Amino acid sequence: MNNMKRLLLIASTLFMGSFQMMAQSSLAVTDVNNGMASVVDNSNISYTIAALGHLTSEIDAKNTSASTKYYKLKRFDDVLNSGASAYFCVGGANCYPPTVFTSPITMTLTPNQTLSSQSLSLLLDLEEGTTSGYSSIRYQIYNINDVNDVFTFTLKYNETATSVKETASLFSSVSSIYPNPSVSKAHINITSIEAIENVTLSVTNSLGSVVSTKQIDLTVGKNTIGIDSEALSSGIYFATITSNNTKIVKKFTVNK
Repeated sequence: MNNMKRLLLIASTLFMGSFQMMAQSSLAVTDVNNGMASVVDNSNISYTIAALGHLTSEIDAKNTSASTKYYKLKRFDDVLNSGASAYFCVGGANCYPPTVFTSPITMTLTPNQTLSSQSLSLLLDLEEGTTSGYSSIRYQIYNINDVNDVFTFTLKYNETATSVKETASLFSSVSSIYPNPSVSKAHINITSIEAIENVTLSVTNSLGSVVSTKQIDLTVGKNTIGIDSEALSSGIYFATITSNNTKIVKKFTVNK
């Protein structure tokens, strides 16, 4: 009997050790758009996006292990709203269409190295359809040499009917930024069905640093908003429009 108990204890210890190894990830992941907040493995990140809106989530990751690792990104469209499209970029220069679910390139990280230090931050895009709806897009960053070394998180869009209603009531349409590429002054058109004060317009660079922020007031109808790019160097930028529970991100390029 004692031998049996000893065997069960050993088996249980081995199982728990295996489980911990399976759950172990070599990555520390951060949400750049949310003030470099830490992302927990198997967690959800929620967004609200307007009809015909385009939202980009920037994710950074660091190799916390003591050896060089090789990673790829995989996307799972668990729920995709009708008319919506999900796709991703590994750095601004490596963007793939919605039909590509696994990154063709491999991301190499030495110990304590981040994706952003190599301009390889993950840019996760959703283009909403003509009607706002619920989407749930799951991503995995995985070690190509170790199936147990994987980090998973899910981006959820318009989770509740309330958030969709609020988004729809604010902006009936938001244009792309033009001209794109921009040299000096860029613009974006926002059509609102009601007057809205203190809407935040911020611009971040490809590293996630905020380079400009201003408050704007929207009137009923079409509003043409200027985005100052005279002081910006050449590169990829993201203009974020925020009001209450609504957040819309538009990507543009400055080319001088």
